[in-house]
Amino acid sequence: MADIIIRATATHAPLRFVLVSIKDAMNKIGSKHEAKGFALKLMAETAVASLLLSSGLKFPGTVSLRMDMDGDLKLSQADSTPQGLLRAVIPQDDLQKIGSEPLVVPQKLTVIQLNEKAQRVKESIVEAPSMQMGVNLTAYLRQSEQTKSGAGILAEVSKEEPSKLDFAIGFLVEAYPNAEIRDLEIMDAVIRSLPNLRDFYNKGEYKIKDLANMLRGPYDIEIVKEIVPQFYCPCSHERVIANLSSLHECEIKDLKQKNEVLEVVCDFCRTRYNIKPEEITPLSTAY
Repeated sequence: MADIIIRATATHAPLRFVLVSIKDAMNKIGSKHEAKGFALKLMAETAVASLLLSSGLKFPGTVSLRMDMDGDLKLSQADSTPQGLLRAVIPQDDLQKIGSEPLVVPQKLTVIQLNEKAQRVKESIVEAPSMQMGVNLTAYLRQSEQTKSGAGILAEVSKEEPSKLDFAIGFLVEAYPNAEIRDLEIMDAVIRSLPNLRDFYNKGEYKIKDLANMLRGPYDIEIVKEIVPQFYCPCSHERVIANLSSLHECEIKDLKQKNEVLEVVCDFCRTRYNIKPEEITPLSTAY
């Protein structure tokens, strides 16, 4: 099945469901970073978690989710919007030195909500108890949002081609504040009884509708919206110049004196921008 985000609610219970499948988008992002194996899997699972969170934003904006670690990898980050736009990154320095079985210890999960003007609305930091992103997402929602929820996230790399994903999937079940204990107990039992998420992958296709049907348990659900997620990075030549113009005037003066074209690479999409010294103007003299 093609990439999709499914948002649904139970018709007779205060529960919301979100399912995310982003294999194609993440294979595109992974190819830009030349990521493979464990790094590609981690990047995809981080992106799924970000999309599950951004689906609940009550305003136009972005959710930036960052996983900090110790060991061979230090950071995995993904940004996404309620419209299904996403980007993800693991620093190139880490990607170039990582082995097939890296040593990684989870440290913390940071979630930043930005409005449509890229201004911070909220920032939360929680301890990351696991390398399983679904466990971390549930911990974040319990600690920072005080919501009863359950989540599962899994990405799997192709055995034949380690630079490609077979699937990148995730679900979130979240209870509204007025949910009764009985509904919470039922959904907890449903989530605990789910098969391994890998079991819904068969003959090269992930059966996300089968997962949704099993996840709803005894409840009827109504699909509110279906969205096609896609890679998007808002970087541009103009944005790069604006960022460089915010440097200290002494640094900008040094760049101009060198009179060399400055090459800047976007961390998220790996696009290269060549900036001429005369294009950079200090903000203090820009008006």
